Amino acid sequence: MNNKEKKAVFFDLYDLYKEGELEGGTLQWMKEHEHLFGAEAENRKGQYEHGLNAPSGDIRQIKYMKCLTYGLYGFFIVLSIWMTVWFYF
Repeated sequence: MNNKEKKAVFFDLYDLYKEGELEGGTLQWMKEHEHLFGAEAENRKGQYEHGLNAPSGDIRQIKYMKCLTYGLYGFFIVLSIWMTVWFYF
């Protein structure tokens, strides 16, 4: 495993490591690599919590899905009202 892959694995497991959810070989591996990637993981975590380093593509996709969902809700509400009025008249 190269250094880039190790860093990715460390970042993926970092929250579990800080919460004490890891055990055995995984915990030992995280302890061995904390001096290499720990400070960067803390910085990255802080930036994500403050929204400074959030991927813009993900944010755009979430906004798109939110608009689509609200649009579909509105469509079905109008459709149900129209069907109710049409049925009774």
